[in-house]
Amino acid sequence: MALEIERRYVAAAVEPIELEERSAAQPIIKGISPPFNSMSVDLGGFREVFAPEAFDHLIGRHRNDPRGGLDVLALFNHDENQVLGRSTSGTLEMNRTDKGLAYAITPPDTQMGRDVVTLLRRSDLTGASFAFSVAPGGERWDQPADGPATRTVTKVDNLYDISVVSRPAYPSSTAALRSLEAWRAEHLTDAEQKHIAERAADEEADKRRRSWSYALTAAGARLLAARLKANAPRIK
Repeated sequence: MALEIERRYVAAAVEPIELEERSAAQPIIKGISPPFNSMSVDLGGFREVFAPEAFDHLIGRHRNDPRGGLDVLALFNHDENQVLGRSTSGTLEMNRTDKGLAYAITPPDTQMGRDVVTLLRRSDLTGASFAFSVAPGGERWDQPADGPATRTVTKVDNLYDISVVSRPAYPSSTAALRSLEAWRAEHLTDAEQKHIAERAADEEADKRRRSWSYALTAAGARLLAARLKANAPRIK
């Protein structure tokens, strides 16, 4: 059974992308993706944490391993036609730090590579994203009485790419949500599951009410501004 690829976004405001400029040499793009023991935003019914050991078996894989060396792409916007680096060529380096999975990309001296460097200098790029799959048994769930569930990823099966991105993509969390539902069915009583479903429905209804309230307030503000403009005295 093929494991599904999931994507997560790490905003530059959370983990800045560093552009290391060096004289007479290509700049290096550095950052952390993902940070360890850092709670994510709500991913559509759950929040997520990556354990420090989640990538150890991949980062430590020797190139003579029967599975081959770890082959991870550094991309721009997850586009495999826009390659910034690759772990097998040494233009993408990764290592575990206390803070998280650190990456260092040596971008190519091509138009695309130079464009990405220029966009980073101008702070036009919003952060980094990474694509991964979770190993069987490589996750742990916790469901508090109130609030979203928490998924702790303890072992990834593979890391496919690390991308510098211009816009955060919708997190591909379908596989995780299916895993959460399976975990709930196995570990929670029917009453507990009913309570969670009712709470989720209440939260969704509250979001819709707030959305309508905001829309009505905004519409009222526009109407008032239009009336004030129409009634304002004209200076001749």
